Amino acid sequence: MSSSFGKALGDLILRKRRVLGLTQTQLAEDAFGSSGKVRRISELENGLVSNPHLKTIDPLIVYLKITDEELDECASVGGYQPNAALDLAFKEASGLIRKLARKFDHDNPDASLDELNSYLGEKAAEFVRLRDKISNMEAVSSEVEELRGTAIAALQAGENAEVDEILERAEELHQQEKTLAEVDKQAEIRALRGDAKLLAGDFEASYSHYHKAAMFFMPFDKRVTIELLQNLGKRIYEAARRSYDVDFGVAERLLKDALVISDPAEFPDVVAGICYRISLVQRNRAEASSAKEKATLLREAEGFARNAVKYLEGTEFAYEKISAQISLANSLSDRGRIEGDLETIEQVIDLYRSARDSLLALNEHSELLCHVYNGLGSSLLRAEEFGETLDLAALEEARRAFYESIEISERFGDVEVWGGGNFNLGNVVLRLARLNEGEEEAYLLARLRAISCFQNAIEAYSETSFPNQLAEAHRCLGDVLFEHGLHAENDVRKEVNFMRAVASFEKASEWITKERDLQRWGYMQCRLGSIFENHSRIAEPEIAQSDIRYAIEFFENGLSAYREVGLGESVTSFEANINKLKEELTAK
Repeated sequence: MSSSFGKALGDLILRKRRVLGLTQTQLAEDAFGSSGKVRRISELENGLVSNPHLKTIDPLIVYLKITDEELDECASVGGYQPNAALDLAFKEASGLIRKLARKFDHDNPDASLDELNSYLGEKAAEFVRLRDKISNMEAVSSEVEELRGTAIAALQAGENAEVDEILERAEELHQQEKTLAEVDKQAEIRALRGDAKLLAGDFEASYSHYHKAAMFFMPFDKRVTIELLQNLGKRIYEAARRSYDVDFGVAERLLKDALVISDPAEFPDVVAGICYRISLVQRNRAEASSAKEKATLLREAEGFARNAVKYLEGTEFAYEKISAQISLANSLSDRGRIEGDLETIEQVIDLYRSARDSLLALNEHSELLCHVYNGLGSSLLRAEEFGETLDLAALEEARRAFYESIEISERFGDVEVWGGGNFNLGNVVLRLARLNEGEEEAYLLARLRAISCFQNAIEAYSETSFPNQLAEAHRCLGDVLFEHGLHAENDVRKEVNFMRAVASFEKASEWITKERDLQRWGYMQCRLGSIFENHSRIAEPEIAQSDIRYAIEFFENGLSAYREVGLGESVTSFEANINKLKEELTAK
């Protein structure tokens, strides 16, 4: 074979290989990364290739560090004449290839064209795979579908950073519309487990399940977590109001969990709503607590209600703010009652009058007026009880307030407040009538009106399933029926009303038990004793003896309760009455 560029280059490769002490196989593995090129090296060294391809010799030139001068010498030996245009094209192509490689983060300036070709081939395959994955990405909404098309366009333009930003937005949307839907299902199941434990009376386990159900959303959306904790707390609060044995504490803990992760600077209305709901829960918890615990819980309820009022600024929150003021007034009223604090009750009256005036001035949210009038009337009654002198004006204002409450609650279909208004009206009607017991016709009508009011309250509380209010309405109905029997014209009417009173007290006793409320239970036991004592006066001798035995039994029950709660004056009175009845029984 005559001299050629390929033969001269092959001789040079042979010399450099021997200097390095490499076999053809070792050179192929080092330069090409594979022993598959041994045959090509052998052909070059034996002068069998006159014009070798650049792709073949480039890795050898790089590895053996063959210089440009050495290449020029090989070219001159073989009579090789460089083509300036071809060299320029090669250099430009080489530059473009290296720039493209750098675009894909390849930063080795000494890499051979073969290495760059292999690298770019891999990147091209990656590009195709990524493009296909983006194309096949599930579009859970039209917005995600649009982002998918934008991402493909950015990928084709080589805008990798933009692709990442677009896919991040798509991820957020997908998370909201797909992932959160799955989390919602899991949370629903966990909340159902909480319901089951609540029904079984395992309040600690029920709280744990409810809390975890809400926390499922925390990594994705804190507001959803807060909202779920609020909704669960509200639902359990409403269930506890209508149940004999559900614990308000579960609702309170969930609401306080929501409060801990809520920022008043960011969501003042949300924080206010949570504080308002906690104040309601604590006030209801106080009803079933001891006197000392009542005062503590009611003071806490006042604090949360005040915070709710504080966070609600602006006319857009008028409804929520007045609702919080009503809760504050209710808590203050309850505390003022158990502490006998007339000053606190007067503060409550001012709060209700202020809320009433605000609502009338706004000329909206009129549905709240029935709550305000009911609270105002109750506070006026309470203040009149604490006062040293009779306040007819307060009693009349209270009666007008209850009439307003009943009328407005009827207009807005609020059964609970309608029942409360009737209950309170029954009490104030009796209070006013007893001031003029000598006017028999007026007193008779007042008793009939009170009986009607208490029966209305019983129907309303039966419909809304509030056991404590229902029991109290039965207790008050029992009182007025007993009183009605005492004033009856004949023994038949007396007996009918006495038995109706017994039935009402028995219904009240289903909720007002010795364990739940010792003082109220003791009061009803004594009233039952009085009914049987009075019935013995009109009964046949045999029945009269049975009545007296029942009367003694009920009085002794009431006596033990009054001793336990420390009502000394009542204890002395009932002891004397029991002794008198025992003497009557012995005499007969």
